[in-house]
Amino acid sequence: MNAQPLVLSIIGFSGTPGAGRVVLLNRGDKPIRVWRTGNLWGDTALWFELSRPPIVARVVRKPQRYTRNVPSSVPVPAGGSHTWHFDFGDGSWESEIPFEQMTGTGAEIAAIYEVSESPEALANGVWIGSLRSEPVKLGYQP
Repeated sequence: MNAQPLVLSIIGFSGTPGAGRVVLLNRGDKPIRVWRTGNLWGDTALWFELSRPPIVARVVRKPQRYTRNVPSSVPVPAGGSHTWHFDFGDGSWESEIPFEQMTGTGAEIAAIYEVSESPEALANGVWIGSLRSEPVKLGYQP
């Protein structure tokens, strides 16, 4: 795992089932590369964890049919950031448990950006490792 000082955050999460942004901040002194969405590698690297104790559920992008599936990455300069926008209501996300069941007291969401070592990641110089954001309390109640 790369020792870069990276921080992952959820910004502006609101609504039901929810939308917002995930921001990766590179506080290191070297640039990195992360997967761009719109391909198999980028679409599976970012996912979310919904929790309302004792229930924990993953939210992932639905499998896509790509007309052109090519590994594509984006640079994040030292001191810079990269933002992924998401909208759980746009039909491209699926949860192990319906969003409506994950509301109420103690409900939180965290973003996870996870890249395993692969020939594609190595060939594209993509950062390899796992990051988890601080959980954000869900702002809606049943």
